[in-house]
Parts: sequence; C-alpha cells; structure tokens
Amino acid sequence: MQIVLVLLAIYGTTTNALRVDQFVERPIGMQNGDVLDAQITASSSFDKQSVGPQNARLHSELASGAWCPKPQINSKSYEFLQVTLNDTFLITSVETQGRYGNGTGREFASHYMIDYMRPGSQWIRYRNRSGHVYMDGNFDTTTPVIRALDPPIVASRIRIVPSSKNTRTVCMRAEIHGWKHEGVIYYSTVPDGSRLDTLDFKDNMFENSQMYTESGITRGLGLLTDGYVAQTSPFEKNQMNNSWIGWNRDTTDGRVTILFEFEEIHNFTDVVLATFGNRIDGIDVIFSQDGKTFPLFSQISSSERQTLNNTSRRYDFRVPLHNRAGRKVRISIKFSSDWMFLTEVHFTSAANLTLMTEKVPTPESATTQKLSVIGGIIFLLIFVGSIYCISVCLKRRQKNKSVDSNVKKDLIITHMGNKPSCHVFPSNGKLSNGHYEVANDILYTRSQKSTLLSVSSKSSSSCRVIPPTWNDFNFPPPPEPNKEEHTYSQPVSPENSSNGSYKSVKKVPALKKYPTSALLIGKAIGEGKFTMIKECIIFGGLKCAHKSSKEEDCVHGTRAMGDEISCLLKCGRHPRIVELYGVDESYNLLLEPVEYGCIRNFWLASETSLDTEFLARICKDVFSAMAYLESIRIVHGHFTPNNILLDGEFHAKICSPRGPSHHAQLRYSAPESIVNNEFTHKSDAWAVSTTVYEMAYQCRQRPYEELTNEQIVDNARALLDHQPHAHVPLIPTVFPYEIMQLLTRSFRIEQTDRPTFERFWKAFSEIN
Repeated sequence: MQIVLVLLAIYGTTTNALRVDQFVERPIGMQNGDVLDAQITASSSFDKQSVGPQNARLHSELASGAWCPKPQINSKSYEFLQVTLNDTFLITSVETQGRYGNGTGREFASHYMIDYMRPGSQWIRYRNRSGHVYMDGNFDTTTPVIRALDPPIVASRIRIVPSSKNTRTVCMRAEIHGWKHEGVIYYSTVPDGSRLDTLDFKDNMFENSQMYTESGITRGLGLLTDGYVAQTSPFEKNQMNNSWIGWNRDTTDGRVTILFEFEEIHNFTDVVLATFGNRIDGIDVIFSQDGKTFPLFSQISSSERQTLNNTSRRYDFRVPLHNRAGRKVRISIKFSSDWMFLTEVHFTSAANLTLMTEKVPTPESATTQKLSVIGGIIFLLIFVGSIYCISVCLKRRQKNKSVDSNVKKDLIITHMGNKPSCHVFPSNGKLSNGHYEVANDILYTRSQKSTLLSVSSKSSSSCRVIPPTWNDFNFPPPPEPNKEEHTYSQPVSPENSSNGSYKSVKKVPALKKYPTSALLIGKAIGEGKFTMIKECIIFGGLKCAHKSSKEEDCVHGTRAMGDEISCLLKCGRHPRIVELYGVDESYNLLLEPVEYGCIRNFWLASETSLDTEFLARICKDVFSAMAYLESIRIVHGHFTPNNILLDGEFHAKICSPRGPSHHAQLRYSAPESIVNNEFTHKSDAWAVSTTVYEMAYQCRQRPYEELTNEQIVDNARALLDHQPHAHVPLIPTVFPYEIMQLLTRSFRIEQTDRPTFERFWKAFSEIN
C-alpha cells in the first residue's frame, strides 16, 4: 500500500482516476479457496494425502495441517511449494505459518527463498532491494509471519523454497498478497546505465531473467518499475540503495533507448518519467501492436521548454500519448547535460481510466447475457466437434503417406553468414530422406494403450478410472535389438574401443521419430538459455532425456535444436558424445540420459579436495570427443563446463554440439569470437582450455571472475591489438609440463599457434 500512495502522490490526478480497489493489497486466495487445489503443487510430499501441497493453506487445519516435503531440508535443498495463478499478479508480500496440526506439529520454515516466473520467462530467483535472497520465515508453528517484498514481484507462478542451515524437517502453510497486474512485464535499456570511477548508476536491482531481445539486450524488470519514486538527489550519501539509473553524456553520446513490453495491447493516455537533472532535450515515443514493427506514423515527439534555471532538480516529465495503441513502447531520450537520471516510468492507459464508469448490469441484462454466453458455448462445442471429426478423417486418409512429405513441411532455422538476425526457410532435405522414419514398432494398438494406462494398483474397487502417476507405470522390458541393425545400442566404452582411438564410433541407423503418445515425460532435470531438459521414458522402457524449446515460438531455441540434430547425426555414436536416440513429432530431441549431470554441479556438490587423476581422466574424455569433432569438421561453438556430463562410470561425455552459429558465454569465448564473431576449432580450443581452468578450481572460480561483461569485451579487443595490459586465464599447475605447455598455447592470439585436439588427446592418453 505504501507503493501505491507514493505513486498517487507523484503522478497526481491521472493515476487517481484508477479504481482504488485495484491497488489494495489483499490475499490472492490460498486461504479462502479462490486458488484451487490443482493450482497448488510441490516438488515432493512426505505423504500426498495428509501433508500434500493442497493442505498448505494459511490458517487452515486440513488433514495433518500443512505441506511437508519428503526429504529433510538444508542449505543445498531445492524443495518447493508452487502456486500457479490464473493471471499475472503484482505480488507485494508473502505470509507463512508452520504446521500446528491440532497441537501435534512442531515443524516450520525459519528461512525461505522465492522463485517466480511470468509469461515468456523462465524461473527467476527473487532478490530484495539490498540484494539478499533469503527471507526470514517462522519461529513457531502457529504465528503467521508476513514479509513485504521490496521490490514487488510480477509473476503468474511463484515457488516458496524452504531453507535451513542445519538439516531439519520443515512444514509450512502460506498465503500470497497482491493484485492483478496490467502494467509492464519486461523492459530493456540501451545502454544499461553508466559506471564512472566510484559512481555506479547501473540498474543493479534488475532481475536475473536470462531473457533477451532479438539484439541480445537483457529483458526483465527492475528499478524503473519497482513502484518506488526517489525524491532526493542521486549524489546524496544517504540516498536509498538502488533508487536511480543514470546515464553519462560522454559514455552514451546523450542518447538512451528504453523498450517497454506489455502482456496485452493498451490504449495509452500518457507516460510520466520521474527524472533528475537539468533538462531533457527531447523524447520520441513509438508503438508496436504486433511486437515486431514500429510504424513511424505512431511516433509522438516531445521536448522540454528551455528555462533560465539550469540547476539539477527532481521533476516529472509527462508526455501525452493520445490513446496510441501498442503492446510494446519504445522511448528514445536525448539529453545534453552531464547526467540524466530516472527513478520510475509510469504508463496510464485509457482502459484503466474507464474502470470507474463501468455500468452494473440490471437483472434483465444479466439474464440476457447468460443466455447469450450459454448459446455461444453450445455453438462453439458443435464447431470444435466438427473440426475434430474432419481432422480425424483427414489423418486416416493420409496414414499411409510417406513420412518424408511431412518432414518437408517443417521449417528449420538457418543462420545466414555473420548476420545477427535469424531467418526461417523451408527445409532443404537435410533432415529427411533416410534420417527420419516413424517408429512403427512403437505405434501400439488401442488394447496396448489401455494396458499401459491401467488403473493404479492402489485404487479402490470402484469403477472410476484413476489417472496414472509416474510410479504406476510398469514398463515391459525393452525389445530384443536386431543384431544386424541396432535400434538402440550402448555407447562404446573406452576399454572396448578399437585401439583406444578417439575415432571409435558406430554408424547411426535411420533416426527414429516417435509419436508423442509413446513418450512419458517427467520432471525437469536441466535447462539452457532457450531449451529445457526433462526425464522421459519411451514406450517399451527405454529411458532418455527429452530436450525441447522453453517457448513454442522461440526462434533461438528451435534453431539451436535443429543445428544440434544435424551435428549429432553427423557424429554417429561416439563413446564420449551424448547419443541422439531420436525426435518426437515436434522435433524435440530424445537424448541418451547421463546419470550424474554436468561436471559443474557435480564438483560444487562435492566437499573433497581436487583429485588430479580424476581431472586428467575427465580431460582425456573431453579431448577425445573434441578431437573427433575436429576430425569430422564440426565446430562445437559454445563450450562451457555445462557441456560436460558425467555418466555412471564417472567418465565424461560432451553434449550439445551446434556449430559456429551459437555463441558461448563471454567468459569462455576466444577474443576473435567476441570481437569478430568468428568460431572455429581453434576458438573451441580456447573455450575448452578455459573450461579446464575452471575445472582445476573444481568449478568454484569462474574465468575472469573480477571482470564485468563489458570489461571482458574490452580485454578481448586488447588481446587482438596485442596490448600488454590484456590478460588470459592462468591455469594452476596440476598437470605434467607438456600438457601445461599445450594449455598455455591454447591462449595464443595467433590461431595457428594453438594445438589441435588430437595433440591434447595423445598427451592426456600418455598419463592415463
């Protein structure tokens, strides 16, 4: 409520036109039942019936009185209570209780973290204004404790993640407070604020969303939409932390561009910029309804009148927007003073202004509306039923057609030259004609399907069919593979590979394409910037990892997976490269499961000191795989520790080779990749050696730890210019002299001076 009062005071009568109850903080509905049981889920439950997530409602004593995760909780746990909301909300506080259980409970969460997401985002870890992620929870089982969120959260899903310094049993009840959000859901700034000497006016409160615009600018929410409007000078010593974003004229050329994104199209009446400085020379505001094009006819320009008073001051710059419609709004600001600061940007739309004039329907009109709605629903059901019948008939007619004709209808994403943009072209046949075939042996009959989806053995004797759970599936053993042509085969072990060569590889048969109905997809086990990996079992009992794009229409994710399919098909079955089993109907990848996951998570969870023999074995496996990729001319393109996975025998496999069109993180990229967008086997050598640097510290020290992204780019330019102050990662001496020399040569600026992966593999083979 304090945030609302500040906004009302600063933005005046226009904001006062909003309906007041829209801004009143209130429970979203855990306690009163507005949030349904199906909307409350959890990572696990000690007992689903008695302490499942449906019992986690504040001030309630349902069943055993709270939600209790199955394992005990410590500082490394990730157990969560998740609430899925029906809309996007501004969440201003979280209220928690322990488990009273009618006097039998003793469990509560002393601390917790919050993860959240909204349309288009992945899970984001909440940080408050001071940068802390841990919230103080409860001190007993009965007292409700409410914690205000500063800044508030804009989310459609929220997770409460209990944590404890000491391992203990935790139970909790919860309520979420806030109101429906109709404002900005993302913004991005170019540039992102200025840092000069000791003055840092970047948006340090900006959420770690891992979301990017098409041009690679970070999207999210931060200081400009947190509801707090600073009144004092940004240069005051007692100024509240994270209150102003500032841009210096010398570093920005006096130009700033901010892109605001909304969930729906709005008709905007005005925008207010809460600013500090001398004056703003001019503002251009332009709108996009489709989220892609910004027609010039929609542009509105405004400038501030010249005044005799040139002293810096705190003031509001209001721009009338004349009911312009848009889903995205781009604001370009020009200034000539030394600094320009913003503390908040607030939009008002015509939809909000008309809320006070909404008419209450009379009983007669309400009855008419109900009849109209019922008639519309009946018509819609008939229409959908007709469409469904027609589609079923068409599918039956096309049942015997070649799958290749369907594959050619798909699109693959192609990267043209060094252009940063992506283009979509029809498939040129690379992924058809022999590479894909329908897995006919997986297309089971109705009777087989009913056997697979049988009623749980735990169900009662009633005739009601209970939906199966993960534990209810009893898979038959996988079919005996044909000895002449293996549908699935175990990877070649290093011991059985011919002569220990890194080229030991089996030929891949035609890649199978599995119907979605033959896949049982489980929980998420990993994620990348644009992709998500989940547990999966193919009908017949074959376990795999299901890799899909996070967003259905994500161009980057689709292109990444398309390129990965092409590379893995060319790789065949190499013992040190994760195998591609097939794809589903949407061309999501079905990959070989690797037991212990990525090397970074493995080492971060380990408390033992560095075992150099184990590190050398991992390096040998990695260089074996990279030498093979080099021999068949495949550039990995984005190598980091996340691309090294450990199997059940603690051997390494590399994953996700995608070619030269997918950039690695800056900290692992060669200077020519950062500056010139040049990706080769030699830039792969730099990236892999940088990964070895991190592994030598058991992944507890990142390369260029002390540098920001901007400084890493400057360092890359300095390296290419052969400037003496530029530096490269310095790997500690953990290997014999010859290998240390090879690693050192990998950081040579002249690419021809860097050793081949085959040379690396031979050197590591001599010490293993």
